[in-house]
Amino acid sequence: MNSEYIYFTADKSAPYSDAVEAGGMLYLSGLVSENPVTREELYGDITFETRTVLNNLAAFLQQLGSDIDHVVRVEILLKNWADKAAMNEEYVKHFKADHMPARVCYGGVDIAGDCKIEIMVIAAKK
Repeated sequence: MNSEYIYFTADKSAPYSDAVEAGGMLYLSGLVSENPVTREELYGDITFETRTVLNNLAAFLQQLGSDIDHVVRVEILLKNWADKAAMNEEYVKHFKADHMPARVCYGGVDIAGDCKIEIMVIAAKK
């Protein structure tokens, strides 16, 4: 099986790919709340950070020939488990109610900088 290793910026110094395409599937590394151009982390409450991550995710998937409706699995890391309910309120706004991906969510996790959430996904190509 051929795999394509994808980087969202020219800087390839990180020890991982931003995404890998293999077998018609996209495997995206964890995304935190950041400006997608400058990669500057953007901090706010859990609703803001969740919305920012999922909006960026939708844009990245579009660039890679997929979309949010083709996400089949989501992994969520939360710095504070108490943020789960507020995160879920924002999260469900980004997916169709009858088309929720399989998901796992972990809490009490140290995340880059002062980020409150990190999200990884697997999506099918269109």
